[in-house]
Formats: sequence, structure tokens, C-alpha cells
Amino acid sequence: MNFKIYKTDLINKIMIFQLAWILFYGLAYSYYPSIAVFTYIPDILNIILIICSFERTKYGIKIRYLGIAMFVGYAFLSILWGDMNMYFIVASFRRYVTAMIVYFVSTEYITEKYLNKGINLFLFALGIDVFATGYQNLVLKLHPDFCNGIFGTYGYNNAMQGMFCSIISAIAMVYYIDKKWSKFKMIYALGTSCVICAFSEIKAFYILIITLFVIVLLFRCNNSKLRKKISSFIVIGVLLLYIAYKILERVFPENLATFFDLSHYMLYEKYGAHGGAGRLNSIQYIYNDVFKKNIFETLIGQGLGSVENEFVYTIGKLFVSFGVIGVMLLLGWVLYLFFKCMKKAKESSENLIEAVILVMIVISSFLWNSLFTQMTYIIFWLLGINNINLSVMQAKGNGELK
Repeated sequence: MNFKIYKTDLINKIMIFQLAWILFYGLAYSYYPSIAVFTYIPDILNIILIICSFERTKYGIKIRYLGIAMFVGYAFLSILWGDMNMYFIVASFRRYVTAMIVYFVSTEYITEKYLNKGINLFLFALGIDVFATGYQNLVLKLHPDFCNGIFGTYGYNNAMQGMFCSIISAIAMVYYIDKKWSKFKMIYALGTSCVICAFSEIKAFYILIITLFVIVLLFRCNNSKLRKKISSFIVIGVLLLYIAYKILERVFPENLATFFDLSHYMLYEKYGAHGGAGRLNSIQYIYNDVFKKNIFETLIGQGLGSVENEFVYTIGKLFVSFGVIGVMLLLGWVLYLFFKCMKKAKESSENLIEAVILVMIVISSFLWNSLFTQMTYIIFWLLGINNINLSVMQAKGNGELK
């Protein structure tokens, strides 16, 4: 075998192993806490990935890499004005470095073959997830915050659960409309995601997938055949949402009010938040009560360290740590990738999926804390798929993506 092909295969296999580890570590840890000694295996593999892909750096710095590198570099620089709590510095910074490494390696090396393997792994994990979540809720009678299926029962991992289901749903929408997935495969992915989030009481998921569907619709509703396909998709989607609603009505009837009453939602969205830093007002709260309206501190944040641990949602963690500068560096990079993907989104399913995930990153930053957690591996791996340009027309000619 050609050495270059062998190395590409090796790199992709390492990334697939990392994805599998992230997907099943939480459930395994819930029953066998002693495996905590292996927590850093994905980080060790990151070092191997960097060594294997070092040659690619000689081709020059691309804007898409410079953007994430500037954010990570700024995060590192902010240690200088942080609280010097080394535990939290290392715990947080490793996630930012992981994001940069996984994104770079995925963009440079991911192939169609391993993209399919990764997505099939997600679908397999989803099947286990729905049974695990149902068992945790109906049999073990755990609080919904601990009914996190494959992500374990040892912490508040609803954010990772919600993000995982949202990602699978986005892929299902695009691949079904682009004729790469069958109707059965799409229903399986969306249906299990809806049921999982009903058992875990992740209500934000349903709002998010409706938003994502509208985005997909804007790019794909351009002829009568597609409009017919999308109409059937809407009918199926409404049915699945109704099933999820009935599960919520049966399992969590008291919490359904938060869907339909704004005053209820305003109270609910502060759940688990620091002070008044809820989903809708984290930035305002931090500016008024943490930064005390100090312009300089608002610009640079309080630095990488323990301060982010006091806030629940990603936007609060980023803003309090890195201020306006840090948030804008990350947002600028996300927007750059989004507009880059939009140019090819009508011809490429993978570019549309990435564009949808980028929108998801922004919205979920206000809803959950999932971007810089174990989900970093999955999210930033998928952000590298825009280089795989299996066109929509090619897919329609060849049939369903295997």
C-alpha cells in the first residue's frame, strides 16, 4: 500500500476511534468508574494526529485555520490576566486545543469512506442511546437531567445529548432531501432523536430542529419534485413531534407549560444558572454584575481559569473568560466558514450540513454548554467535511449513500 494512502487511513481510523470513545465513554464510566484513568486517551491520540499530519503545515496557513488559531492563541494569552488556577486552565484549554487539532486534521484528511463510517457509527450509537435513555427514565426512575443515555448518568450531560441528536437530525434532513438516505433511515434518525430528547426532557431540541429545517428548506426548495419530497418530510416531522409531545405529556406534564407560556419560560431558562445568568441574558448579567460595566474588562474578559466554571451556558463561559474580543474572534471564524459553505451548499450536501451545524453552534451556545466539552470531537470533525464534494446531482444519479 502507498505510504500516503496508509497514513491517511491511519489518521482517519484514529479519528473514528476518538468519536467512538466519546460516544460510549460516559455510559461505561457510569457503571465502571475505574476507567476514569483512561480519560485522556483521546488527548494522547491528538498528539499522534499532529505528528502524522505535520507535513501538511508546509503548504502555508489558510484563513480557515488562522481563524481558529487566533481564538485559541487569545485564550492562551488570557492566562496572563486570569486567576492562575492551573486545574481549570488545563481543563478548559485542552478543549480549545482539541477543537483546533480535530478541525485541522479532519479538513486535511477526512475522506468520503470515513465520513460514512463516522455517520454509521452515530446511527449505531443512536440506537443504543434510545434504549439506554428509556431504561434510565422508565426503569431506574432517574431525574431527566441524569437520563443521558450513552453519555452516562453521572452528570448534567443533557447538553451533549441534545447536541448529538441535533447533529444527527440535521444530517438526516439534508441526506434525505438530497436522496442520499432512504425514508426509513431518515425516520429512524429523526424519530429516535425525538424520543431520546423527550425522555431526557430536552425541550430546546425541538425548537432547534425546526430552525434547522427552515434553513435546509431555503437551500433545497427549488423544484416541484423536491417540494413534494419536502411536503412528505413535513408530515413525517409533525407526526414525530406529536409522538415526542405525547411522551413529554405523559412523563413530564408539569413542564409542558414552558413551551406555551413566556413567563414560565423566563423562569425556567434560569434553571441551574449563576445568579441571573440565564439563556437569554448571560451577556447582560455578566456585563452588569461581573464586569461592573468596566469597558476594559468587558473587552478582554477575566481570563482563562476558574471563572468560567461559575456559568452554565457556552456564551456565558466565553464572554466572562475572553470578553468581547474572544467572542468576536470565535464568531468571526464561524461566520467565515458559514459564508464559505453557503457558496457550495446548493451543489454539495456536505457543505449544507456544515452550514447548518455552524448555525447550530451559534444557537446552542445560548441554550447549552456543549461546544467545548466531549462533543468538541464530533462537532469539529464534522466541520471538516466541506472538502468532500460529492455533489447533489452525483448522489441523485448514483442512489442512496451507503
